[in-house]
Amino acid sequence: MRRYTARRTLSVALAALAAVWCAAPNAAFGSDHADTPLLVSTGRHDARITDLFAFTRNNRLVLILDTNPAIPGSVTTYAWPSDLKLQILIDNDSEVSFDHAKSNSAYGGSIVRPRGISEDVRFDIDFPNGTPRLKVKGIQGGTKQIRFFAGLRDDPFIRGPQIGKNIASIVIELPLRAVLKDSPTILLWGASRVGDVGGPILDLVGRSLRSQLGENLRLNEFHPKLHRLKLGMAPDVMIYDTTFRADFPNGRELTDDVIDLVAEIDPGPGAQNVLNTDAPFPSANDKPFLSTFPYLAEPHKP
Repeated sequence: MRRYTARRTLSVALAALAAVWCAAPNAAFGSDHADTPLLVSTGRHDARITDLFAFTRNNRLVLILDTNPAIPGSVTTYAWPSDLKLQILIDNDSEVSFDHAKSNSAYGGSIVRPRGISEDVRFDIDFPNGTPRLKVKGIQGGTKQIRFFAGLRDDPFIRGPQIGKNIASIVIELPLRAVLKDSPTILLWGASRVGDVGGPILDLVGRSLRSQLGENLRLNEFHPKLHRLKLGMAPDVMIYDTTFRADFPNGRELTDDVIDLVAEIDPGPGAQNVLNTDAPFPSANDKPFLSTFPYLAEPHKP
């Protein structure tokens, strides 16, 4: 029987990661913070995705998309920009192979037909007049079964520089059966767009700690179905076999400290260089996560 042992077997190129982070210290501020130079240069931090989480609670799927790593500490109520569009997307019928140990440990599995990746389930969030609005397509059952939150929360990324920081978060919870088709395994990714910055995809997030690595920045330029064709890379999506508990890289739990997981696998000089940019080095979030919806910790107050 296949078992996920990500805390011991995840294989990541730490030396490359350390080199990129040492060259650009701000990249250490999160698992998807520093991969959109255009958004940074134009000041559209509100469209920058920081984290994507997917896990289950009592047979319900929880999806969390966090944005904006530049929220001032004085902010108490978040103002969503009216031109921002966010998406959480699910492919529920792509075949995933678990026959390759290296792919399992790095990505959670291997997608058999990358060109076939498509959005079978869509959660579209926009903000007309700054008011969060959720549109859903492709689920089984009605929208009354969905819980939806949009607002300011504590940044859940378990790293020293994020202590005391807040992010703008989207949280969606619904029955797991509503998104499944013939397989218990789903592919997930998130995307953001804003009106005043061009490009087919402005920010894309799949599996944490992929799109910050040098040439991997180009993952934001293409739909995941084109990552293999255009870049020769495995699609940047999160693979989640829901018959197992979420345990990075199989989905992602709030308590999955992705940097710590990588450091446990390779405690050599590369890992230490990464950790040195991240002091202090916490082993848990700076505030306790909630046991009930919306699960993220309450935001920090000025």
